Amino acid sequence: MSDNHIYSKKEISKILNKASQIQTQKDLYGDQDGLTEKEILDLANEVGIDTESLLEAIQTYEKPEFDQKFKMSEITSKIQDVAYVDGEMTPELWDDVIHEIRKVTGGIGKSSQKGKSFEWEQRRKEFGYKHISLSPQNGKTKIQYVHNWTSLKFMILFMSVFLGSVFMLVLLKGLGMPKFTAVLYAPIGGLTAFLGSSTFLKYHFSKEKRRLKNIINAISKKLRSSNNSSIRIEDEEVYSNLENTSKSKSKTT
Repeated sequence: MSDNHIYSKKEISKILNKASQIQTQKDLYGDQDGLTEKEILDLANEVGIDTESLLEAIQTYEKPEFDQKFKMSEITSKIQDVAYVDGEMTPELWDDVIHEIRKVTGGIGKSSQKGKSFEWEQRRKEFGYKHISLSPQNGKTKIQYVHNWTSLKFMILFMSVFLGSVFMLVLLKGLGMPKFTAVLYAPIGGLTAFLGSSTFLKYHFSKEKRRLKNIINAISKKLRSSNNSSIRIEDEEVYSNLENTSKSKSKTT
């Protein structure tokens, strides 16, 4: 463009906004394409953001986005989630956490430890599987949860369509409808049963989502209570030492 070009108010606003973005990027990153986690921490400290809040933001940002809504077109039969809770998972707490998981799920699974991660898995051929992984990270515990009941879904849908069609066929024949005509209308019963079973599976999806939330809450409470109890013990020891010191001083006086 020539130097004599007259910019409109709208163009000026866009140009100034873009210039502000460019200047901000230069101030933050300089000539770099990005920053390391340590550099982000240093930058956050400069602008008054505490380290704990920034780490939580990084963890939330890195959390994968799972579709947590039921899709009737697919009849969703899988739940995945990742959550970060306060307190680190330890081998001493593992048995208590397993107990909490069993209370919520109402079943027994296989537990194992791989590196720093603690895992619990429940597989049932007819009903799918559940898998929970807990990994301690910087004073927090990362909880990964997967629950898949695809086998149950197909079993329910197949049985409902089959039985619904058979029921409609028997009903129509009982009402005196010719066999050929009854066969033609029998799929209506299957379709009705399919819609009913889909509604049930949607309810099942919502119930499993609530169960997932309860599992995460139970684990979080267990980790927090463990941390709080250890803090109370330390406080009691300090108080006991102070009390003994004061008693010894009073005796000497």
